[in-house]
Amino acid sequence: MRHRDRVRVTGFALLAVACLAGCNGENKNSATPGTAAHGSSSADQTEIAKSNAYIIAANESSGLFEKALATYQDTVSPRLSADRPLETYEVVPVQQVTKIRTRLETAGALEGSIPELDPAARDYASAIAAFERVNNGLANYAQSKGFLTDKGAKARTEDAVFVAALRKVVNAETVFFHRIDTRDARLTQEAYDRAPEGSVERYRAGMVMRGKAAMKEVLTVFTEPADVATRQAFAKNLDEMAGMVENWDRAVRAEKPEGCPAIQSSANLVIANGRKAVQSAEAGRFETESGTPSFVLQQEFSILQQNFSMMIFNLNQPFSC
Repeated sequence: MRHRDRVRVTGFALLAVACLAGCNGENKNSATPGTAAHGSSSADQTEIAKSNAYIIAANESSGLFEKALATYQDTVSPRLSADRPLETYEVVPVQQVTKIRTRLETAGALEGSIPELDPAARDYASAIAAFERVNNGLANYAQSKGFLTDKGAKARTEDAVFVAALRKVVNAETVFFHRIDTRDARLTQEAYDRAPEGSVERYRAGMVMRGKAAMKEVLTVFTEPADVATRQAFAKNLDEMAGMVENWDRAVRAEKPEGCPAIQSSANLVIANGRKAVQSAEAGRFETESGTPSFVLQQEFSILQQNFSMMIFNLNQPFSC
């Protein structure tokens, strides 16, 4: 098994996009990624609603199909290739597939146009619809344990079609997530550049930018211990994020003495657990020979991702402070 496989992840997991306003201590007249600033036009509001609907659909997905394909290839395919009757057989849960497609189609039907996202969302929904037809038939077969009757013949006959359809969904899913992430990065950078030096808004956007930059490198920190350069870049982004958090807290308290502890704590938790990961990697805990169980690595990795998503969630709450 490759070392990278010790942490089974999708590469994008739970999507975290800064899309709404943060603390009440922040100036609501300054637009942030996806934020409806005071006096925003109707077109702006329409775009925000559609963008948020796409983000909800992406979070509903959260790499479901990539994980399903990996699991199928690791566990189901070997059983199908063996010349033995099947004892177990699973496909992708039907309700989850339908729910994701429905959310995508509902978001796409909303008023307004987002050229960066609309085509990718349509392609993703279309790929899911095509896969759904294959998956639904095999789901009935799996749930009723039809494979016990035909010794897995139906599963083997439709295996190539199933895998091909699922792989198309995975490819469309990856493009859709990439488009959302690219757009969010652009909006965050624009918010940072637009905000005045020393302002709450500038440090807020900077906090998100540096955090996102760190999270792009975190998988390598856990799975490629020999990649010292990436680990150092990860640590540098965390340090810069910490500086943004300190400056942001200072700026918020200048307007609101009690500060914004909910966001401050969630941001510092990302930094703290990220720094623990760096220390663990440097100490050799992530090496294959270290004896650290893979489920422990997965747990620590997932917690760090959840920390970052919670920080974004808190930033997105208009009344979190």
